[in-house]
Amino acid sequence: MNEKLIKYLDGVFSPYEDLHTVNEMKEELLVDLQEKLKDFKNQGYDDDAALRMTIDSIGDIKEIMESISVKTRELKQIVRKDFSKISLLDSDLKGVIVHDSKFDCSDLQRSDFSGSDLTDSSFKASDLRNVKFDDANLTGAKFNTSDLRNVSFDGANLTRAKLTMTDLRNTSFKNCVLENTYFDSSELSGVCFDNLTLIGTNLEKSALKGTSFKNAVFRNVSFKYSDVKKAIFDGATMDKLTYAILKGSKADLTNVIVI
Repeated sequence: MNEKLIKYLDGVFSPYEDLHTVNEMKEELLVDLQEKLKDFKNQGYDDDAALRMTIDSIGDIKEIMESISVKTRELKQIVRKDFSKISLLDSDLKGVIVHDSKFDCSDLQRSDFSGSDLTDSSFKASDLRNVKFDDANLTGAKFNTSDLRNVSFDGANLTRAKLTMTDLRNTSFKNCVLENTYFDSSELSGVCFDNLTLIGTNLEKSALKGTSFKNAVFRNVSFKYSDVKKAIFDGATMDKLTYAILKGSKADLTNVIVI
């Protein structure tokens, strides 16, 4: 009987699986309904009657979920909004969709944008310390002159993003997409790019003391005017042009593979 009840709830909640709260609500409701089902059985009702009465006791879930769904989607699908020069400290912004929006000169410390779509949005001259952008779509986003210390970009898409003249110390880029990404004139000392693929990435005039590129893959990456002598390239794979530029800049290319 419990299997039939679970199957029924799965069907009722399936249209709302994109809502963050749906699994928690479904689990809580299942526990309550299992208790009701047990009570009806103890009262002498057969399996079919007990299940029917249990389901009838739920009420109009669809109406409740539709109301929540509409409000959530309205909040998530804000397009071209200006959030500049305001404080958004400690904000829960997971999963928001805000294309081409502005967060310039704003205080966003410790906010969470995990799983959000922030395509072509601007975060210029903002305080983004300890912000989470995990698994976010940041294609074409602009972070120029922002404080990005201790930010997490794990799993994020930074294709064509501009992080020019930014402070990126202690920032995490695990499993990040770095295609045609701009880091020029930025503070990248001690940052880890291990095992990442960098295609057309711009690292010109950047501080790279202790920056690690172990086992990374480079294709058409620019290090012009950057001090690469103290960067770590152990086990990296790179095209001939990138290799030649690094070699000319006196980088330690021990164990590097040229393709």
